[in-house]
Amino acid sequence: MLEMVKEAEHELLHYPERSAGYYIRRRLKMIMGRGAEPVDKINWPNGLLAKGLADYYMTHKSSEEARGIRETLQTWYDGWIKGGHKMYYLDDALSGMALIDLHEITGEEKYKQAADEIARFLAYHITDKAGSLPYRPGQKNGYVFADSIGMICPFLSKYGSTYGDAKSIHLAATQIQNFIDFGMDAKSGLPYHGYQFDSGVKYGIIGWGRAVGWLMMGMSESLAFMEEGNPDYEFIKQIYRRLVDKVESYQLENGLYCWQLVAREGPVDTSATAMILYSIAQSLNMKVLIGIHKSRMLRGREALLGMVKEGKIENALAECQGFSMYPQVYGAYPWVLGPALSLFSITSEGK
Repeated sequence: MLEMVKEAEHELLHYPERSAGYYIRRRLKMIMGRGAEPVDKINWPNGLLAKGLADYYMTHKSSEEARGIRETLQTWYDGWIKGGHKMYYLDDALSGMALIDLHEITGEEKYKQAADEIARFLAYHITDKAGSLPYRPGQKNGYVFADSIGMICPFLSKYGSTYGDAKSIHLAATQIQNFIDFGMDAKSGLPYHGYQFDSGVKYGIIGWGRAVGWLMMGMSESLAFMEEGNPDYEFIKQIYRRLVDKVESYQLENGLYCWQLVAREGPVDTSATAMILYSIAQSLNMKVLIGIHKSRMLRGREALLGMVKEGKIENALAECQGFSMYPQVYGAYPWVLGPALSLFSITSEGK
């Protein structure tokens, strides 16, 4: 696991690596008056890496690696803060998870203030008529993605619980409840990739592995920071338990999950596997799930652990390009390394 820590630290500070040509082309687009994507300093892949490192730190505080992780996280977040902590997308909220941990670790107020900025961005974000946050409001299509449940709800719930902001917790619960109401397939019990509220149309394929992973992480992380007994907690917990039962029925004998859960003869996706297993492990630790799920989680964990080579895990599906646009390209990406590191950290015997 130490190789994974070092690899995650390196990737956090260097991902994505762009050539000089990228910046030249971007500058030319701007000169010509054409739209150019902003240089996003806290994108979601880095958010997953930062969270994985923070989870390792929190469970291995006395280890030699902990100091290095703290310094890496500070270097990365300090660069973003120095640039005015700019936010462009909902995706960026995922980086707020480790930011809250860093505030706890260091006691430095600048990290709390940066977390406040993320919460403010979400609080004033455009919503649809049901109160959900469209993934890319500038496109004016009203699409709500499962990805955003895992990217924003954990932060909102953790922020609200840590700093006493009930509105943030309620906003997280609204996102989850709406996706359950409008984004699920009634027959299989698995999620579509997303939906549009106004038309009632659901988009993408049913049971895309990472959509399942994002949804499960959003639900389990939110439950970890909600008060037991309140209506939102009880509703999400019951739905989450049923979803876990459905998802586990598609787990392969080797413990892994395919890129599309129902495509059991298709390629394995280690990123979906890591997300799903981390969610289940977290819920077992929080007693949201009972021990019957532990053996399945551990089988998958051992399979993933056996695939680690030089700190990386291969066989992760490439980045999605939109609804039903899932390039069948597999490799080692931050979106498997981060969740896998979180999984191994919270399930390691020496934590």
